Amino acid sequence: MLLEPSRSFFHVTTEQAWLLTVAAFVVGLVAGTFLTGWVNRLCETPPRQKETITTVLLTATLFALATFVIIVLEGQHVNEVVPDVGWRYGRWIAHLGLLALLIVATATDLREYVIPDQITLPGIVLGVLLATAAGDTQLMHFWVDWNHPLVELQGPEIPTWLKQHPHWHGVVWSLAGAATGAGVTWLARGISSAVLGQEAMGLGDVTLMALIGSVLGWQAVLFVFLFAPFCGIFVGLAAKAILNRPYVPYGPYLSVAAVIVM
Repeated sequence: MLLEPSRSFFHVTTEQAWLLTVAAFVVGLVAGTFLTGWVNRLCETPPRQKETITTVLLTATLFALATFVIIVLEGQHVNEVVPDVGWRYGRWIAHLGLLALLIVATATDLREYVIPDQITLPGIVLGVLLATAAGDTQLMHFWVDWNHPLVELQGPEIPTWLKQHPHWHGVVWSLAGAATGAGVTWLARGISSAVLGQEAMGLGDVTLMALIGSVLGWQAVLFVFLFAPFCGIFVGLAAKAILNRPYVPYGPYLSVAAVIVM
């Protein structure tokens, strides 16, 4: 945990970090109310009262939990990727924004089995623009060199062009993440359709993974794809208990896996 400003990745004290966590919970309550209204406008099926309460509380809880992990525990701090101080908060805010979009996508998918493009496509554009403007909000660099002679002592070498052109690097890693997320999902969709004779995933799942990849990067989105089937067990049980749904689409599995990887 944080001990003093000089040792903090975010240059805040422990008390300030906890205040940010509480503030994130309050902001999450407000954001959850807004997101509930957005979901209702996107869906033709009227909401259940339990769904509305769940969306608001889930948003607040995830905002606070993400803030606790990112800022209090410094869970995203790695020596190889050190953004400027301002953009460390930019990455935190970007990930809260991704959480909000994942919540809306999950809610619409659970209610009407669809993930509208109004959620994912603007999110992809914003993800790429933020990565371009910041240059170093990624969780991992697009590429590093493990072949140099001092890798065991100094770790992987960061290519020179990444250091000299951080904004171009931002474009590359974000677009690579979007392409990887969409590509692996599209491939899995095609294979499952050929084997099963019916679509196991929709196009909304493809664009959702592109959104996740544009914010988290190509390495992280591969882990999301791998973790998603295991998340299905917990998502299925939760959906059965809260919504009494016998069938759960694949989108919520991807969203939960993205939260875990984040």
